[in-house]
Amino acid sequence: MLEKISMVHQLSDSDEALRAFIFKNPEQIFQLSAREIAAKIPCSPSTVTRFVKKCGFLSFHDFQIYIRNEVESIIETSMTNRIFLEQIFVDQVFEADINEQIKQVGEVFRTANWICCIGMGSSGIMAEYAARKLNMIGLKALSSNEPYAPFLKQEAKESGNVVLLFSSSGETREMVELAQLLKSYDKLIISVTNSSDNLLAKLSSINLCYYTEKQRLPYQFDLSSQVPVVALIEYLVAYCYNLQAAEN
Repeated sequence: MLEKISMVHQLSDSDEALRAFIFKNPEQIFQLSAREIAAKIPCSPSTVTRFVKKCGFLSFHDFQIYIRNEVESIIETSMTNRIFLEQIFVDQVFEADINEQIKQVGEVFRTANWICCIGMGSSGIMAEYAARKLNMIGLKALSSNEPYAPFLKQEAKESGNVVLLFSSSGETREMVELAQLLKSYDKLIISVTNSSDNLLAKLSSINLCYYTEKQRLPYQFDLSSQVPVVALIEYLVAYCYNLQAAEN
């Protein structure tokens, strides 16, 4: 912002004080006269007009128009960013029965011995986050970003343990193979995926799905938003916590 002013060199002490005032109060500059600005520094009005010419403006009026346009540009950018952040939440669409699904999963977690949260890549980070939040409310949970870890398969086979699988695509080979293995043990499988139209969702007993734009770069780098996954985790943890509080 204000590049034309920041690029000026070899300024006097008064000019430096004037520039500092402009940077700190840009929204005031296009509303004040040269005399009013000078009174705030303080310096002479002629110092203000000379500074304006040093910055490359033909007149003080041109200088004010430049400042006003810069300020309006900042305001427009801020509004755009704010709207975008709101749209991130509005556009994350969940299934109509998501509340019932959360309650169903909450009841399963309430009686589980261990909750095994598993995912890879960004989904692995979500699995770790879910396990941490569940631990914080007193539930026993562990996480892994390695689906083939032997101890997880052993844990998953034991009665009373629940598996929570995270996969944005729902098609990650390792996650699908793990789900197939668990299904052969007749285990309850809970998954979180981006859409319900994928292999993992179809293999799951309960699928918590969301719908957001999938963004993948070459070599399968996934930039898809994880905001809805965090929302699901937070809501699920809050439900489990309230369920415990009601029992106590």
